[in-house]
Amino acid sequence: MQLMNCLRVLKAAGLVLAALVLGLMTAQASYALWNAGTTVEAGTIQAASFDVVMDNGTGPVLMTQADGSQGTLALNVGTVNAGSASYTGVLLTNNSDAGGSFTINASAGAAQVSSFPELWTIQHRAVAGTDLGACNAALFTGSQAQTVDIPKGGSGIICFQVTLAESANIQGQVSTITVPLSAAQVG
Repeated sequence: MQLMNCLRVLKAAGLVLAALVLGLMTAQASYALWNAGTTVEAGTIQAASFDVVMDNGTGPVLMTQADGSQGTLALNVGTVNAGSASYTGVLLTNNSDAGGSFTINASAGAAQVSSFPELWTIQHRAVAGTDLGACNAALFTGSQAQTVDIPKGGSGIICFQVTLAESANIQGQVSTITVPLSAAQVG
């Protein structure tokens, strides 16, 4: 008799277990012996912007445009005579509206010259601040930083020294120099 009762209990337990597994599989849920919950007030979630503004004294340009394309900025290096250098710079401002600190590191990549690349030397240095007058010969005498950390709301400058070889004779010719700038969050 006891064996019959054990078999009935086992069959009933197996049937309950099969029903539970079938129910969990069809409802794609989980089985837990506890339940916890909390209420959340209605609100708005806002994404922060990562805006870096470039300016060379002619007006601000976003580093990345609203459509995702790269912003471009023409730098005026003036006349560069053979054997001499000219100086210019780009003021970069970290206009992020992210909460907390949001420091970026700005840098310049390798320069690409459209024509006569063997005659041109382009160097860059980076300084904190907003004075484009810092882009001068004295900045390029030592080993200054190549990148600049810019805190949220702050500014930094990437300065360029553009030198034409002394042996150059390219009067009336035009060379376009392209330098990619980048900014990455570091803090």
